[in-house]
Amino acid sequence: MSFRNRINYETFGTSVIGPFHQQKNRLNEDAWGRINNNSGVGIVVSDGMGSKSNARMGAKMAYLAVKQSLLAWVKAPSASPSLLLRLIHIHWELNILPALKEDSVATCLFAVVIPNGQLIMAQLGDGIAILRENNGQLTILSEKNKTFGNQTTGLGVAKSTQEWSFFTVPNFPPNSAVLLATDGIADDLKSDTLGDFVQFILDDFGTLAPQKRWRSLTKELKNWPTPKHLDDKTLAVLWHRPK
Repeated sequence: MSFRNRINYETFGTSVIGPFHQQKNRLNEDAWGRINNNSGVGIVVSDGMGSKSNARMGAKMAYLAVKQSLLAWVKAPSASPSLLLRLIHIHWELNILPALKEDSVATCLFAVVIPNGQLIMAQLGDGIAILRENNGQLTILSEKNKTFGNQTTGLGVAKSTQEWSFFTVPNFPPNSAVLLATDGIADDLKSDTLGDFVQFILDDFGTLAPQKRWRSLTKELKNWPTPKHLDDKTLAVLWHRPK
């Protein structure tokens, strides 16, 4: 990957265990990770669903599956978005073996700037993906549909790539940002304050040194202000930092 603005992309995030899993002596079942390789620069967020026995690993393998799939997909410029999503499902199912996919179900949200400068955002399951463009305009991805019984979809239960929400824009100019979050955060955000929330994260944490930023953002999520909140909380940001 050689596009000139690569050095100006910031990726950061954190994940904290929620009170419910602490009370049950379980580990954090969310995951997040960065992408910075020949496929582009980006972020991935995942929520292992339903406290399944392999939920934590399912979320971690969602990140790995996106990373693996993008590396293959960008090598074929004419490949469709649907093919990328199919690759993610295939890699994820391979990655979780020998566990059963029913025990490893996980949401999957990602945002990546690929070598031609295009931004790709996608979401399977609950949580939220917010693009704030440099003019302040917002594009919000959210869960496309739910499975039977009002349960969220995800890797391991989705029957089709049509269950994904998918969005692209041809470029990602300076001072644009994408924020991804699992439902432990997304469910507490009000629709009319989403832009303000993204700006708050950038203003308060974006310019900090990496270790200080991680510590400060982790503290922010541990001290989440919503009364009686229970869920694990994960947030990641892809930001084209102004020069």
